[in-house]
This record gives sequence, structure tokens and C-alpha cells, in this order.
Amino acid sequence: MTAEDNWANPAGPSGSQAGPPATGPQPPPLAGSPGTPAGPPRLPSSAGPPQTAAPAAPPWWAYPPRRRSLGARILLYAMTLLFILSVVLNIELLILMAAGGAHGMSTTVLQEGKGDQIVAVYSIEDVIDGSSADHFRDFFRTVKEDEDIKAVVLRVNSPGGGVSASDRIYRTVRGIRADLGKPVVVSMGAVAASGGYYVSAGANVIYAEPHTMTGSIGVIAAWPVFKGLMDKHGVEFVTIRSSQARAWKAGENYWETPDERVRANVRDMLDEVHSKFEDIVRTERAGKLTTRQERVTLAGADGKTVTLTETEPLNGKVYLAEEAVELGLVDKIGYLEEAAQEAAGLASLKSPKIMEYSRKPSLWERLGASSSLPSVDARTIDRLTTPRVMMLWRTD
Repeated sequence: MTAEDNWANPAGPSGSQAGPPATGPQPPPLAGSPGTPAGPPRLPSSAGPPQTAAPAAPPWWAYPPRRRSLGARILLYAMTLLFILSVVLNIELLILMAAGGAHGMSTTVLQEGKGDQIVAVYSIEDVIDGSSADHFRDFFRTVKEDEDIKAVVLRVNSPGGGVSASDRIYRTVRGIRADLGKPVVVSMGAVAASGGYYVSAGANVIYAEPHTMTGSIGVIAAWPVFKGLMDKHGVEFVTIRSSQARAWKAGENYWETPDERVRANVRDMLDEVHSKFEDIVRTERAGKLTTRQERVTLAGADGKTVTLTETEPLNGKVYLAEEAVELGLVDKIGYLEEAAQEAAGLASLKSPKIMEYSRKPSLWERLGASSSLPSVDARTIDRLTTPRVMMLWRTD
């Protein structure tokens, strides 16, 4: 038997195992030969456990929320607040536009009646300033544009205020009468003195309640002087004036005691304003005003007495309603209801609808910001540091 025979039949002629297996590379078994599985040969598997597929990642909502930093949270809150404020401001603007513009007014019905026979009631309260005049001008525009408003009742409860602001309101009252041809009746509250009387003088008829304090026809200027206090604590406030103005500039200030020259200059200005106040009262109350002369003795600044002749009720004195009627400052004693009926009668209204008009509060006032966020701005500083000529009844 040749080597080739042994290779072809390794079991030998008898079919038994013949010797050790042949060494060297062995050819792969032939496909289809007995004892050989069909298909491609199997590769030996690597060592280790069987491989399995990686698990699927959980959805995004399954993860816990990531905590933002403090700065990111503050920024988010600020942006949210700005968005809310923007929405509120836009709503406010739309409401304002729907109300008829910047001078839209809030209204309250005090007495039902026909819608084309309105008696409009407007209140002037507290110290009169520029804002008071501006708001009253807005009311004037409402009266002018609304043809259903036939008469006006001006409810005055004020000790007065600024000269210019009081004069602006007085001129507007005259405008309602002369330019619009609508009667105006004043209803005085607890006090309608000085500038409060000034704005009332232009009405057709003036009503006062039994205990109203009115009059105080006069003008004042007042400012504190801290010189003594500053000297006591060793503090000096320096004021340097330009050469051409040093005789008068800032003669009325908090840090220097005014000399007689400055006092006399201020007094001359007050006398001039008082003269105009007096002329208005005499003109508006012509045929009604009763005056009387009175001699009074006053103590002067140097300790000497001064005797003057005063003319009542143009001398700054305050009166209760009954005496004010006797002097012609007031026409009748009554309350708001009587004043409203008087206005309806002057306008020949058979079924008047009495409505109270008031300024719409701003957004910040509605949110309470004006009272909860006090601030000292340029306007406040100006009011505190600038002497002003006032038509104001005050006790100091």
C-alpha cells in the first residue's frame, strides 16, 4: 500500500483505525462527504459570555429635570415678569383708547335720569397743584366733546395751593361757562379757602355746607431757614452768585436769613398777586359782594406796632358759611344734592341724570406703586428747595 493509498483510506484495508493521525496540514473536508454538515464551515467562537443587544435609551421625559443655576432662574423670572407687564400695559392702552383717548374719565351714576340730560359732577380736593389743573383740563375736554352734558357741578374741598395752578382751573371754569355755554355750580365741602375759593369764584352759583370754612383771600410765601441750626453744628452751606445777579439771586434760600430788602421784594410780589385775586373776586361777585373796613394793629418785625386798614372779606380772613353768605362770598347754604338740582335748573333739565366724573387712575396707582414705592425725584427736590407763592390757607 502506498502512501497515497494510506492518505486516501486512512482506516486501512480492514477499515480499522490505522496508527496515529497524520501530521501536517489537513485539507478541509469535502462538502457533501459523509459525516460533514451542510452549509459553510463554522468559525470557532471567542471565549467569554454570549453577546446581547444594548438596552434602548429611556424617553426624555423619564429623566429628572436638571436644576438651573440661580442666575438662570432670576433671568427666567425677570423675563416672565416683563412679559406679564407688557401684556398688562397693552391691555391698559386698549382700555384707554376705548374710553376715548388720554382724557377718558371714570363715571358713577348718582341719580338716574335721561341720558341726554347729564349734570356732570367733578371734585377738586386737597392741595391744588399742576396735576390738579391738568386733570381738570381733561375733564373740560370731556364736557366739550359730550353733547349730553348740559351742566357742571364743581365739588371743591381744598385749602388752596399754587397760584398758577389755581388760576388755570379758574380760567377753565370760565371756559365752561363762556366757551361751552354750560352753567357751573360750586358745591363747597369742609374747606374751600384761598386757592379753593379762587377756583370757585368763576361759577354761576356757589353753595357751601353749614360748616364750610371759606374765604382766606390772600397770598403767602414761606420757606424755612436752617442757618442757626447749621451754625450750631459747624456746617456752612456756600452760595456763590454771578456778579451781575449777586444783589438778588437766591436771596430766598434755606441757608441765609433774608434781609429786609429781600423781604420787601417778596412782599411787593405778593401784593401784586393779591391785587389780581381781589379783582377777580370783585368782578365775579359784582352786585353780591359786601365789603367793610376795619382798623387792625399788628406787631412789626422790629417790635413796633403797625396800624392798618383792612377790607373784609378780602383780607385773608376765614369765614363759616353763614357769614360768607352775608358778605356775598357764597350764594346759598346746602349740600351736593341741592347744588346738582340748581345746576339742572339753570340748564332747564326736566329729568337730569347726575353723574360723577373722576380721573382714571394710572396703572401704577392701581398696582399701589405710588404709595408703596416712595422716592425722592427731581420734582420733589424742587418742591422742597424752591420758595413758592401760594394761595393756601394754613395754620402755621
